[in-house]
Amino acid sequence: MTTIVLVHALGSSSRAWQPQVAALGDRHKVLAPDLPGHGGTPGPFGLEPAAFEIAELIAAEPDPVTLVGISVGATVAMLAALDEPSRVANLVLSGGTAHAPGVALQRNLMRLMPTGMITALMSGMYAGGRPELKTQAKEDLRTAGKRAFINGLGELAALDLRPRLTDLQIPTLVLCGERDKENLKPAEELAATIPNARLEVIPEAGHIWNLQFPDLFTEKLTDLIA
Repeated sequence: MTTIVLVHALGSSSRAWQPQVAALGDRHKVLAPDLPGHGGTPGPFGLEPAAFEIAELIAAEPDPVTLVGISVGATVAMLAALDEPSRVANLVLSGGTAHAPGVALQRNLMRLMPTGMITALMSGMYAGGRPELKTQAKEDLRTAGKRAFINGLGELAALDLRPRLTDLQIPTLVLCGERDKENLKPAEELAATIPNARLEVIPEAGHIWNLQFPDLFTEKLTDLIA
């Protein structure tokens, strides 16, 4: 039985993986932890503490895992895989980036916004464009709070993993939604630099597309493991 570890986005929670947990749980062991400062896990959020928690989790598994990250969760997954490369059989990076200095502007704008405005602006994307999931997305965004975004985006703006990508000697699937324009070039860079990586651009998909097209996202994971 393969163990799949799912790493959610900044401002989200493990609940955002519910479709994949439900679909894969009967055939695989599926772990979807809340990152620090999110869901039921105390904070504050930081990239390194989050990566440490994921690295500890995969190190405790008896066999190497399939490690999946979306958005900033993909960056956390890369950091964890660099810490524990022998414990990762497959790596899946969706909408992720190794270097994002442009998010410093986004961080500065968020500093000026109240949490309620951030929640209102981002809940649609974090629900995968599905109105029935907006309440859950708003709850998760409020739990993480403004501080998680300021911390996380500040650290992401300063991070540059590009020199270390060639150390990821792990079969890697890089995914990006066709409509996730901001992350298409970073996805191409990841696929071109990680030695054993391939890129798939998903038609009509946005950023948090595991909720937008849950069956298709699950299919990509199933095909990779098979």
